[in-house]
Amino acid sequence: MRIIGLIFMALIAVSPAQAFKKVKIIEPIAADIIAKSHIVETRVILNENTKAVFVKLEEKAAAKRAKAGLSPVDPGATPMARPKPDDYATLPISQMFPLVVDDEAQDWGLTSGRAIKLTVEFDTLKTADAGMAMLMGSYDELAGLVDVSDAATGERLGEFYIDVIRFRSGLVGLAMRGSGVRENLALGFSQRIIEQLVGSRKKPEKKV
Repeated sequence: MRIIGLIFMALIAVSPAQAFKKVKIIEPIAADIIAKSHIVETRVILNENTKAVFVKLEEKAAAKRAKAGLSPVDPGATPMARPKPDDYATLPISQMFPLVVDDEAQDWGLTSGRAIKLTVEFDTLKTADAGMAMLMGSYDELAGLVDVSDAATGERLGEFYIDVIRFRSGLVGLAMRGSGVRENLALGFSQRIIEQLVGSRKKPEKKV
């Protein structure tokens, strides 16, 4: 028991450090587009390492959609009308994630300037194990590479790697986690993207 306790304390100690190491810059964002761009397209690619896990979460999303009485959607199609935020949890990641990115961009005021395209390749997806969370802690994780390019010319304007980790432990941690694991990870990932594009981690105050 003492060994398990020590492992648990070690995980707690490591977790905050992991939470702050979320972005690795590969190619800095072009200086002339910092806070001066707007996203016109976000393309999602699922690395082979993530497909199996995403399939399970996509099935849950489809089940939520059916339960809500909504018609099935084609993951490869572009929605004809913008879905309501309450319906994001019923959409496949290829449609849900671009909507979350767009919402964050709007919220941060990133709505004008050079038209850019994002290509996001997820290579890591992990969901917390309830048993491990109760015993010594576990975590949800979403990580991947973000490529920023000019929407018209394809010129690369930046590249960075994002790793979002949400550590969970005990009943309280699992309760706070809730049921929208995929959506919460997508939101955290999207926030890191927008922070890079605006060059700040502080959201600007909205003008009244």
